[in-house]
Amino acid sequence: MLIFYVDESGHHSANRDPEDPSKLARGSSDWFILSAVGIRDTTRKSLAEELDRVKRRHFPETEKWTDAEIKGRHLAETRKRLRSPHYAADAADGYSIFTTIEQLSALEDDLRLVISRYRPIVFSIAIDKQRLIDKYPDQSPLDTAYAFLYRRVALTLQRIYQGEGAVFVADQQEQHERHFNSGKIIEFRDRINRKGKQRAEYELILDKPLWINTELSSWDRELIQLADLAAFLSGECIRTGMPPEPLALWNELRDCMAVDWKTGEPEGEGLMIFPMPAVWPQTR
Repeated sequence: MLIFYVDESGHHSANRDPEDPSKLARGSSDWFILSAVGIRDTTRKSLAEELDRVKRRHFPETEKWTDAEIKGRHLAETRKRLRSPHYAADAADGYSIFTTIEQLSALEDDLRLVISRYRPIVFSIAIDKQRLIDKYPDQSPLDTAYAFLYRRVALTLQRIYQGEGAVFVADQQEQHERHFNSGKIIEFRDRINRKGKQRAEYELILDKPLWINTELSSWDRELIQLADLAAFLSGECIRTGMPPEPLALWNELRDCMAVDWKTGEPEGEGLMIFPMPAVWPQTR
């Protein structure tokens, strides 16, 4: 059994501008990124404990878990603060322990080494919300992202992990659960499956994610941090069109992304953008 930990970057809403309903509302995020990091169930304990050891090494005096939570946004905000002392960083309190770029880089390098050692399989689905409105005005970014994520994971199980099943695990999200309960995600998932060249066997994946309470699930909350990193860094790459910092950590995650069998690269497979852009971002 494979467990895919899921997290997002950007908000999934596609609220419209009241003055021009063909446009996103002002202040809405342009992109919604849904990422999944997959591991075998047999490595769940050891990988979670390894991530915990990394955090204890770099946050030795931090007692509150959320203050030492590994989030891509916290890493980025701390890097900005260290480069510009007057920058008002929006990061957890525990990140104040970092006073030099070298200290922060040491944490990022340890995270890279953990990913390199365990080699999870990574997927990032990026939804261009304005272009989705233009082409498919009635389609939800969340429904679209989950539908394509299910398809990518199911096909990967069929091609590479024959005989295996999978389950998605995510932080508790009542809005996401409502979307699944409405049936819209399953409806769109099945619709794109009928159009695809290869039929995805969705029976291989549990019908909807297992939503956990991170205050009670000590292993899983550690592992979801990897999905946060994948979503944040994928989003930064797509938004800027360039490989994001920290580059070494991004390259490690990119190398773990599922590849297109024809090209050997993750573009269009482990890293998917919908609707398809005219120009792909530079990922290396």
